[in-house]
Amino acid sequence: MTTPIDDYVTPTLWQDGWPDRSTIKDQDEFLFAIWGPQVQDHTETFGSLCFRKKGSSRMVQEFVQLADDMSVIGILRKYDRHKWDQFFGPNTFTEENRLLSSVSQTCWWGWCDVDAADPLSFRPAPSVVWQTSPGHTQALWFWDNPHTPDEAAAFSMALTKRHGGDSGGSAANKLLRLPGSFNHKPKYAKPFIPLLKCDLTPIEARPRLLRGQKIKKIAKVEERALNPYAHDRMGVWRRYRRKLDASASSLIRHNSVRASDRSGRVFAMVTGLFEAGASLDEIASVIWTSPYFREKHGDNVKRLEREIFTIIAKVEDAE
Repeated sequence: MTTPIDDYVTPTLWQDGWPDRSTIKDQDEFLFAIWGPQVQDHTETFGSLCFRKKGSSRMVQEFVQLADDMSVIGILRKYDRHKWDQFFGPNTFTEENRLLSSVSQTCWWGWCDVDAADPLSFRPAPSVVWQTSPGHTQALWFWDNPHTPDEAAAFSMALTKRHGGDSGGSAANKLLRLPGSFNHKPKYAKPFIPLLKCDLTPIEARPRLLRGQKIKKIAKVEERALNPYAHDRMGVWRRYRRKLDASASSLIRHNSVRASDRSGRVFAMVTGLFEAGASLDEIASVIWTSPYFREKHGDNVKRLEREIFTIIAKVEDAE
C-alpha cells in the first residue's frame, strides 16, 4: 500500500455534498486501496462490485480485472449512486463469479458488519470504518500478512462474535456497502454512507479465535517453480494408472474437452495424481498438455503453478 487514503486524499467520502464526479473519483481511489495489495503479477484476479436498483431486490454483478492502472469510474457512472445501492467485496476472485471456491488464496483483510456495536471497542481496532445507516457501521482490518479465505473468515467470525457484530456475514465472498454511496432502503431517508476512520497501517495482532475454531494449515508442499516439460503426459499416466480412479485416469487421456466444467476436471486430475504419489513436475506435465487447462488458461505457466498448489492445499486441508 503506497498511499494511505484519508480525509485529505478522499475528502468526498467523509461527507456528503460534493459533485458526483469528485465522489466517483474518490470511490475509485478507495477501491484501489482495498484491492491494490491483491494485484498479482502474471495472475488474473478480479474485484467484485454489485449493484441493486432503488426499489428492487435483484443484484447486478460487475467484475474488474485488477492491475496497477485499473479504474472502476465507468462502472460507477453506469450505476448512478443516486439510483443504485453500491456494494463491493473486500476480497478478490480468480474467476468472474463470487463463489467461495473462486476467492483468491491471499486475503489481506478482515471484515465485519459491526451493525449497532461500537467499532472502536473491537480488538484489534479496525483499520477502516464507515456508517451504513443511522447507528450502524461496517469495518475492515488490514493485516500485515495475508491469509487463506478460511483463515480470514475465522478471524472475521471471531471479531464479530466477541464484539457483538452481525454474525451472519463472515463468509469470504462477503459484500459491503461502498463509502460515498447512499442507502436506498425504504425505511431510511437515503442516508449518505461516510467514512468514519481510515488508517491503513498493517495490523500485527490477530483476534483470539472462538472455542472450537481452528486455522487450517496451508499446503505442506513447498511451492516452487514447476517444470511442465519434464515428463510425457501418457508416460505419467502409464506410471500411475493402477493407482488412479477411473475418472482421473480417463481425463488424463482426453485429447479434447468433453465436459464444460474444465476447472473441475483439472481438480480431479491433480487430486488423483497427487494421491497416487506423482511428483509436482509429473503433475505439471500432465495438466500443462491437458485440453481442460489449455483451452481455459492457454500458455500461462504461473496460472498452472497456482492451480496445482491451490488444489494440493485443499487436498491436504481435507486430510
